[in-house]
Amino acid sequence: MKRTLYIIIAAIMLNLPVFAQDARNRSTETIVQDVLALVPIQNQADFNAEMQPLVQAAPKSITTLAAMLKPAAQRVNAKVEYAIHGAVALAGTNDSWAAKVSEGLKQAIAAQSDKDAKQFLENELRLLSKQEDVTYVAPAASTPYAKAYDKLVSLGDGAGKVIAKTVKSKDNALRMQALKFATANGLATDELAASVTKKFKSLSDEAKSDVLYWLGDNKIASQKSLLTDVAAKGGKPAKAAIEALGKIGGDDAQKALIDQLGGENDAEAFRALSSFPGKLNLLEPLKAATGNKKLSLMKLASARHYTDAVNEIFKYTVKGDYQSAALDALPGVVTSDQSKVALGALTSTTDEANTPKWQKVATAALQTLTPDQQYTEIYNFLNAPMFQNKERLYPLLAATGTDASVAALEKIGDVAAIEALGKSTNYKAAKPLLDAAKKGSEKALMSYVNLVNAKEGNLDSRSAKLSEAFALAKSVGDQKDILSKLAGTPTRNAFLLASKQLDNKELGYTAATACKEIITKTTEDIEYDVAKSSLEKCMSIFKATGDADDGYAVDALRQKLSEMKPVEPYVLSDEEKKQGFELLFDGTNLDNFVGNKVGYVPINGCINVTANYGNESNLYTKKEYRDFIFRFEFCFLRPGVNNGVGIRTPMGVDAAYDGMCEVQILDHDDPIYAGLREYQVHGSVYGVIPAKRIKHKPLGEWSEEEIRVQGNHITVTVNGEVIVDGDIKEACKGHNVAPDGSNNNPYTVDHHNHPGMFNKTGHIGFLGHGAGLKFRAVRVLDLTKKK
Repeated sequence: MKRTLYIIIAAIMLNLPVFAQDARNRSTETIVQDVLALVPIQNQADFNAEMQPLVQAAPKSITTLAAMLKPAAQRVNAKVEYAIHGAVALAGTNDSWAAKVSEGLKQAIAAQSDKDAKQFLENELRLLSKQEDVTYVAPAASTPYAKAYDKLVSLGDGAGKVIAKTVKSKDNALRMQALKFATANGLATDELAASVTKKFKSLSDEAKSDVLYWLGDNKIASQKSLLTDVAAKGGKPAKAAIEALGKIGGDDAQKALIDQLGGENDAEAFRALSSFPGKLNLLEPLKAATGNKKLSLMKLASARHYTDAVNEIFKYTVKGDYQSAALDALPGVVTSDQSKVALGALTSTTDEANTPKWQKVATAALQTLTPDQQYTEIYNFLNAPMFQNKERLYPLLAATGTDASVAALEKIGDVAAIEALGKSTNYKAAKPLLDAAKKGSEKALMSYVNLVNAKEGNLDSRSAKLSEAFALAKSVGDQKDILSKLAGTPTRNAFLLASKQLDNKELGYTAATACKEIITKTTEDIEYDVAKSSLEKCMSIFKATGDADDGYAVDALRQKLSEMKPVEPYVLSDEEKKQGFELLFDGTNLDNFVGNKVGYVPINGCINVTANYGNESNLYTKKEYRDFIFRFEFCFLRPGVNNGVGIRTPMGVDAAYDGMCEVQILDHDDPIYAGLREYQVHGSVYGVIPAKRIKHKPLGEWSEEEIRVQGNHITVTVNGEVIVDGDIKEACKGHNVAPDGSNNNPYTVDHHNHPGMFNKTGHIGFLGHGAGLKFRAVRVLDLTKKK
């Protein structure tokens, strides 16, 4: 192929990419291994990204790959050939790359002793070389190969005679080229096969094997008698014949392959029958077989899920030479029809060593039933008095994942039952596992950790539960495992826990990795000083290891630090100072508040609501107020946020009822609030005065709110728009509680009593129902002082 033409084709395929130099500092060996781990690469962008450093690492990368090539008969070169060909394809778009890859190919060809490998490398070099350059190579074999190939091309459909003649050549590479050409060009017919095999006996074993593989690859059924004969005779060609028979198929081929089981080519015959086209007929051969052949037939029946053999295999599960093989085979052949037999055998066998195998058999027999059906089947055995060793059923019961299975095992409560719960996928198993962990069971603890990590979708809850588990962990290994799981839980609390372990010599590196993962993924704020100090420690830990991946980690953390800035304290505007506003929160501390300072945390200039806290854990102003203007800014970080502002409320009560009122702070746009009542939307005086429904800003954007309270009148303004303007006493016609003393108040829109509605004074409070919200610029103007 002309090099110019090849470059055009390669450019089209690769879209003529322009690349930067590889910045990952990997060794050539690492680059090669990374590429091999990914091939075949389906995505074009990934292909370009991985092949470019491979090309740039030439010639060493090419010689490294070429050294991995094995003789063609082993059929293990696909990934290596793909990588080399991909490098050649990319190198063809750039002269300097082409020179480096060509040099690598030349060195590899000179060092290569296998003929097939040498031919492959020469063909790849030909793609990169000008026609006159091809003869450079010391072993002058490349020119004859090229000429032979060109001759086959010129003959077209008439190339059969030349192919048949070439097959007899002692030059393996030339022979393989001819056979591959026949396959690629639709010439592998019965007629050509007959011509190729005419002098089969005179061929070397290597040539025979090449022909036999070729017959199988092309499924030439007319030569099955030859293949069967060769397979029966044994020796090196027999392996190729067996593989070919497995590809061609048919009853005669099946019989020939079954005959080979248990003999010198047992592995090859088993492999061929495992992928054999069509249904196998194994029952009669299994009955008749003995020794190794019976063992292989049991294994094959299992691999092919040959259920017709289930009863025959069950016969051998008693003590004997075939017991172990039979138990290993049964999971592949049992069906739900044998579930009771399997469960009975599991609970009654006295052979403790084979209990795990019987558990696998029973599990396989149950797998087509629904979880509830599985539970019923197992539970019936658990309750039957005639069966012993019922603890063997516990893992199977847990594996059903049903609520009933968790309840049953929790009720049993012994060590075996709790250990079995560790295999449950039902999240309800977390509670009994944690209870057992608190009593000292390390197995239960780590089962709890794995279950929480897999099932807890709420990041705050997962972080809290993993943190609790970390406090219970006794071994360094368990602590590392929990820290690694915290790395996938990008919350502030997870970061704080991991950062506390940075000074621990045994846990420091794992903790640093967790901190890096969390800080790069979290959407939550973390205190600047804490984050800065922790990330600097992480960088120091990573620098100490010195490998490339840790170098990337240092770069990522350095970039993150550059993006973080300390926050300047908020100050009142000149106008608000003149009006007499008091700054309740300037971004630095909560000195003007009392109550829950764990769930409400000053972070980087904002009050962050960081956890789920109820009515008794709200945040209140130290002072009590009568008439006032309360201003603040709020920002939703997550969908569905729910909070509120308590007005004239005592501490530790439900402000919506026992305070004057609660003004809703709610992401009412979230789909979870589709059935929301009008008096529950954002800004509403909860249960008393519905607010005008507004459209919230996108998550992460700030909104301004003002709440003005004078006597019984309340006004709520959001982003300059008045959404509530009313008198609470008028709204309930003066009846904050039902006149008849009942709990059904017809005068309030929610029909509940609001006994605190006419409070004259009280605290202002933030009333949290979940994380994902920030407040800032919180200030108040006490209007009572103005009177």
